[in-house]
Parts: sequence; C-alpha cells; structure tokens
Amino acid sequence: MTKTMIMFSTGLIMFMAGVYISTYLSTFAVAVGTALAVAGGWMMGSSAFFLPKPMRKSNRNARFK
Repeated sequence: MTKTMIMFSTGLIMFMAGVYISTYLSTFAVAVGTALAVAGGWMMGSSAFFLPKPMRKSNRNARFK
C-alpha cells in the first residue's frame, strides 16, 4: 500500500467515525465527533498532495499513416 492510500483510508475512517460519534446528544460527543471528522477530512485532503504527478506523453514515437 502506498502512503496515499494509507492516509486516505485512515482519514476516511476517522471522518466516518467522527460523523457517527457526533450524532449522540451529549455536547462532549458532538465536540469530539466534529473534531474527529475535521481531522479525518484534513487527512483525506492532504493525501492528495502525495498523488503521483501526471506524466506528459510525447508524440515522438507516434506513427502516422
């Protein structure tokens, strides 16, 4: 697994857990769930920094008929 997939998966799990926890009616659970969801979203977004850069393809080897 690459660093990108690990960070994205961890962020997704944290985000989903945060949303689930914030559905409880206690104020503390809402605060913790919101913080967890924000941290998970931040981790998912920052994993995009590690995505491979697109490579330019040259037409040098193209054959035209």
